[in-house]
Amino acid sequence: MKKTMVTRTFKFVDAVLKQKADEFINLLDRDSVEFAERGYDAAAKTSFENARDAVAGFPSDETLEAQKIQLTAAKDAARSVLEKTMRTIFNMASNHFGAQSAQYRAFGPADIARQPDAELARTYKIMVPAATANLAAMAAEGLSQTIIDTLTTQGIALDDRIDAVAKGISDRDVATEGRIETLNTLYSYVTKYAGIGQDIFYEINEAKYNDYVLYDTPSGMPDVPPI
Repeated sequence: MKKTMVTRTFKFVDAVLKQKADEFINLLDRDSVEFAERGYDAAAKTSFENARDAVAGFPSDETLEAQKIQLTAAKDAARSVLEKTMRTIFNMASNHFGAQSAQYRAFGPADIARQPDAELARTYKIMVPAATANLAAMAAEGLSQTIIDTLTTQGIALDDRIDAVAKGISDRDVATEGRIETLNTLYSYVTKYAGIGQDIFYEINEAKYNDYVLYDTPSGMPDVPPI
């Protein structure tokens, strides 16, 4: 069964939620006498603070996206150098055997620029044994064991970077989900104490009541209709 995607239970910008948590912790210190009757003590404060601090332990979405971009750039660079070597070997094979020959086709599909990364990685693995088998025959075209070794090294590098991108995407998804779950937990603390604060100060202290009012908007402030 496919796992349900975790989503934010709030509309605040993440930084605004953390700011609200900081603000509420200070308010609860100020109003500790009133809140003590509702179970807010040192242990409850520590739990609230731990929930706030846990948010800072996760990398931001922007950081995770930057890491993915860096991994993708490294993969693209590895692909570029591999393609160059493969085109050279295809050219050597075409010059020696002819582009329509069975020997040339043994080097794999030549449309490497259009091949997805995984297919290109498969093509280089076809090319390595074909080039090795025809090393003596194609030596006059410039093929050498050094070129074949370079092809192998570059192919392995591309394989590794394809895996790194896949892992980076997976790690980003896991980290993003964990971050959202942690933010949702913090939001549950904020809304709990917002509700208690409003209940305590309702029709008793308007200023303090307003301190505990939350607006579920990105800014945390009430939406103001345009004039």
